[in-house]
Amino acid sequence: LRHDPDKIMVGEIRDGDTANIAVQAALTGHLVFTSVHANNVFDVLGRFTHMEVDPYSLVAALNGILAQRLVRNLCSHCAVDCAPERALLEAAGITAAEGFLFRMGSGCGHCRGTGYRGRRAVAELLVLDDELRELIVNRQPPRVLKDAASRRGTRLLRDAGLELVRRGETSLQELMRVVV
Repeated sequence: LRHDPDKIMVGEIRDGDTANIAVQAALTGHLVFTSVHANNVFDVLGRFTHMEVDPYSLVAALNGILAQRLVRNLCSHCAVDCAPERALLEAAGITAAEGFLFRMGSGCGHCRGTGYRGRRAVAELLVLDDELRELIVNRQPPRVLKDAASRRGTRLLRDAGLELVRRGETSLQELMRVVV
């Protein structure tokens, strides 16, 4: 920080000391990018809480959180329509299959028999506003934060992934393997 950088990249935040240094750097006008291992954007907030970062400082320093997962793309050469098992539909929270193009890869030479070829990101982005900041400072549970974020248009990982399933670009099995 002695060189007065405009932007700072912290490889990964694993402990409270690193977290607090990153927050302090952000509070002093630096744009800080970092990674935190978490399942979704809401778990990141829990990680900072467990690292004993002051919630007032955190919300003052934080602009947004991005979570992503990579799902495999169905092979365009061997993907076939399928009907997922009822248990899988229930686990995914899908009650009506209307609008979904359920597909699976049967395996071919193009995908080396896997049924998949390539990957794509499934992401959720949480942009903080005043209400979300207040909920975080008041240490509201993740469910309350998720509800507030959803009302503001935040698309969760699961929902972003279901859109890929709906379009037949990945399988429901792959989405459940990666996102759940």
